[in-house]
This record gives sequence, structure tokens and C-alpha cells, in this order.
Amino acid sequence: MHEPVTRKAAIKGILYGQWAYWVTVAMAAWASLYMPIGGIRTALILAPILPGLLNIAIGVWLYNSCDEFIRREILKAAAITAIVTAAWTLCYSFLEVAGLPLLSMKWVSNIGWGVFVVLMLRLMFLR
Repeated sequence: MHEPVTRKAAIKGILYGQWAYWVTVAMAAWASLYMPIGGIRTALILAPILPGLLNIAIGVWLYNSCDEFIRREILKAAAITAIVTAAWTLCYSFLEVAGLPLLSMKWVSNIGWGVFVVLMLRLMFLR
């Protein structure tokens, strides 16, 4: 049996994980625009992978330490995220055919993460 996580620890885990992720995304964006091609640029562009994996681990940690009600709410948040991501990518795929620019997978990932984080923070604050 896993030890329960306090609301404060859960919120801190989510916020710190997201802070680390978005800082490295900003570094990657900066590196892709302004740094010359090379090893450091590649490392900075790949840097968001580690905090992204950390955020997945935080989600698993929270899921394993919660009761059945919160587990159900986390699964609902994941399902809503999947639905939103599927819906907007489906719509945009047809908008691309209509002439809008091609969409990078980084936008799919970032919007998916954003939806999930908002739903998780809502769960933590309204619990």
C-alpha cells in the first residue's frame, strides 16, 4: 500500500515539474532559433524530454498514492485530455488540407500537457 500524499505535496510536485518542463521548453525554443548547429544546441533542444518524463513520474506517483475517488478523477482528466487532443488535431488536420500551415507535434504535446495540468490542478484545488 502506498502512503498518501498531502495536497500541498501534490501541488508542489505538479507545479515544480511543470516549471522545470516549461523552462526547458523555453531554452529549447531559444536554442533552436539563435544557437549555431552543434552538440550544445542539440542538448538544449532535447532537454525538455527529461522534465517531461519527470512529469509522467509525478502523475504515476500521485495516482498510486491516492484513493479510489481521486484515481477515478485522474483517469477522467486523462480521458478529457485525450478527447480534447484528438478533437483539435482532427479538426486541424483538415484545416491543414484547406491551406493552414503544417502543425508541429510539439504543439500537440504542449496543448495536451496544458489541458492535463489544468485539470489536475483543478482536482487538487477543488478536492
